[in-house]
Amino acid sequence: MSKKLSLGAALALMIIAAAVTVSLTYVYAMNRFNKKVADVNQRQAMYTKLSEIDQKSRQDYIGKINETALNDGIAAGYMAGLTNGNGKYLSAEKYKSYLSGSSDKNVGVGIRTIQDGDGNMEVVEVFPNSPAEKSGIKKGDVILSIDGREVIRTSYGEAVNSLDGAAGTSVSFSILRKTEGADTKDAASRVTVPVTRAEYRRSTLSSSVINGNVGYLSISEFQASTKEQFTDAINSLTEKKVAGLVIDLRNNSGGDMAAMAEVLDPLLPAGGTVSYEDKTGKKTEEFRSKSSQIPLPVSVIVNRSTFGAAELFAADIKDYKRGKLIGEKTAGYGTKDEVLPLSDGSAIMLSVAYYTRINGDAFNGKGIDADLKATLTDSQKELLLRRSLAPLDDPQVQTAVTALVQQGADVAQIPGTDSVSSAGGESGADSSSGTNSR
Repeated sequence: MSKKLSLGAALALMIIAAAVTVSLTYVYAMNRFNKKVADVNQRQAMYTKLSEIDQKSRQDYIGKINETALNDGIAAGYMAGLTNGNGKYLSAEKYKSYLSGSSDKNVGVGIRTIQDGDGNMEVVEVFPNSPAEKSGIKKGDVILSIDGREVIRTSYGEAVNSLDGAAGTSVSFSILRKTEGADTKDAASRVTVPVTRAEYRRSTLSSSVINGNVGYLSISEFQASTKEQFTDAINSLTEKKVAGLVIDLRNNSGGDMAAMAEVLDPLLPAGGTVSYEDKTGKKTEEFRSKSSQIPLPVSVIVNRSTFGAAELFAADIKDYKRGKLIGEKTAGYGTKDEVLPLSDGSAIMLSVAYYTRINGDAFNGKGIDADLKATLTDSQKELLLRRSLAPLDDPQVQTAVTALVQQGADVAQIPGTDSVSSAGGESGADSSSGTNSR
């Protein structure tokens, strides 16, 4: 037997439902309001604290306040306080330098350095046709001071940054140069080398043939001209009938994501290559590959200093099952960083999204795992930084060649054996080496 709901009961239920809806809406609205009030209060507390610091400093500070330096310092401090550590403030001068350095044409000295055991700067590469090369700076030179400031009495980062400057400006280096043929620093002379900063074009890729018939490509970072260099290298290696490719991304600083996607395109089947997810959860596919045009087995070498765009390159090779990753887990730097100009000519660099692999997973803070792990000894790592580790003596390179054999490549000189296959071939070089520049 069915029961009918009375008019009074129906009205009561409607009133209760409306009351519940109003209550929920009120709670939601209050939560949002309270959050906004909390944000306003926190910002007000920040402004109040900053105002108090400013007032006391102007009242009691014994020195002279440089307003420009003060404003830059405040902005830099704010960006440094962001929790992910990827925020950065660029003064007007540094932003201008950033814009000039973001192209393949760079302004500066034209050297790559590492910190040696004494805390000085050792030159491990001099870029072709750079001001440094024209001034006579050589690989192996040890920079002791820059414009009279001893390197060991400042941080290495500051010393590297002091190499930058506007075109036409000069910098003076005090250099310890090893006597030719000598094995120790004791047999060295101290020379002063003045260099005038200028614009020069940097190269980011070097290539050669290793193990008889394996194409080896080392990419130091991805820039606009890297695709052209990659295409030229592939054409040259193809003419030499290489059996496979080893792509070395160790110590790759990342660079431009669009340039990376261009290099990656001919290696992958059609599909997404670069995607990211912003703070709202919105996912965007930024670049896609058209189709695989290079029918060669591939091995990619990575290490803990493989960053950003290079990590996504490696992840795509792995996720599309296009080749094997060799070496160590990558750095885990997977944020999409944008440089946002400010009204006074300065700018901020801000992380606005996380790059994701094709399965949607972010790799920031996690890195990309190698398929085949291979490590270097400390002495081998040092030789690698100096670009002095020969491929046949490099365990990670030889593991990468072994991975090519496992993928079916007919390699002439098989690692770990004295075997020479019928593929044969002589090792040759087709190089245009390069990396990040100063």
